[in-house]
Amino acid sequence: MCKDLLVIFFLLVCFINLSVGQSDDPFAEFDTEVDDSDIIISDDNDIEVEPIADHIETESPVEPGNDDIENTALDDNDEDFEGLDDKKAPISNELNIVKAPLNMKGRWDHYYLEIVALIGVFVYALNFYTGKCINNRLANAWFEHHKKLLSEAFCIVGDDGVSKEVSEGVLVKESENRFVIWCTGRVGCEGMKIEIKLIRRQDLISVLSQIFKPQSDTITITVYLADEDMDHVVLAVMPKKGIKRLQQEVQDLSHFASEKKGDKYELPSHIGILAEFTEVANDLLTNPVCKTIAENSEVFDSLHFSDYYTGFKLSNDNTEAERPFPQKNMIFNFLIPGHGKRTKSTIMNTTEPVLRMALHLMAKVYKFKLSKENKMKAERHRVQVEEEFLKQTHNQRQEAAQARKEERRRVEKEKVQELEPDAQRRYEEREHKKSMRRSGPRVKQLKVKTG
Repeated sequence: MCKDLLVIFFLLVCFINLSVGQSDDPFAEFDTEVDDSDIIISDDNDIEVEPIADHIETESPVEPGNDDIENTALDDNDEDFEGLDDKKAPISNELNIVKAPLNMKGRWDHYYLEIVALIGVFVYALNFYTGKCINNRLANAWFEHHKKLLSEAFCIVGDDGVSKEVSEGVLVKESENRFVIWCTGRVGCEGMKIEIKLIRRQDLISVLSQIFKPQSDTITITVYLADEDMDHVVLAVMPKKGIKRLQQEVQDLSHFASEKKGDKYELPSHIGILAEFTEVANDLLTNPVCKTIAENSEVFDSLHFSDYYTGFKLSNDNTEAERPFPQKNMIFNFLIPGHGKRTKSTIMNTTEPVLRMALHLMAKVYKFKLSKENKMKAERHRVQVEEEFLKQTHNQRQEAAQARKEERRRVEKEKVQELEPDAQRRYEEREHKKSMRRSGPRVKQLKVKTG
């Protein structure tokens, strides 16, 4: 048994040596120790290695005390080792240098993601700069063209609202596509705000969306009036396709206004009218006003006059504290033709006729007075709206109080469940007594002094 193990071990060692000798490693020949005297360096700096000895003596492991057994095993199995001396490892006289791959590869196709990202950043930055410059140029062009007309109607045009001293000719830039002009100093109004809302040309995504859903640059004029400057007036003129939706969403139009027939007014067929009284529409929508709207249908978008303007309807979650205070406003919305496609500075002067119409209507509203009968109806309508709102807010307050009460009960119940059984029993008895006292008749005690 021991002989067999030694033979197997010896064969395994020989097989490993042969495998190493026949490997494809070009540097395997340097694993064997070579004397320095065997290396000859030529004048051409070529390295030559002399052949190593034909026979490499291999010593088998010998265990002490088993010399007889080992020699006997080797003598008996000489046939198993025939031909081992003839197998020699292939030796090469040339030094093979393997080219290792470099860690950094200088090929552009390996950085296409970075290149695409840099191109995207460059395009976005370039569009931001050009879009910002275009919007600034358009806003300044509109202001310069209408500045003379505004100066004739107001004492101060273009106040910045920041400096202590009165300033004029300032176009306030609130964002890269939104500019504001403040005007004041006119009889019949407290002030006027002109908002130039341009397309977001500085935003690349908005520019791309213009391809599928074109939008237009808009001009919004809001006139703020005092209580004595405006009577009970609710009037809206806008396209018919959005008149129903706006009537449902805007508070004052929903409560006071109703749609009027526009046959007797010289307005385009796609324009609708909402008014509280026909008297208001007849007195304000005169022939010059209707003619201006019809001739500038591409520029005119809508107008909305209201002495009870509170914005859009309140949601069910709003409370009385969040309700805006009713204001007296006149709101005009105008469009810049072209849907934002290659809009030029010369197009910005197309809103001059409708701006003159807005100044004319400001004077008309200041002078307008309702008849006595319609004025009484208007006051009743506003009282009903106030009562309805108070009722709505009262119900909301009751619901909120009930919700808080239920929350307190839930918290107390959780605390009671954490108590011990005796403490829970005492708590339930105490609560039962309180409920009995609340449900029982109230007795008023009278103290009578005697003597």
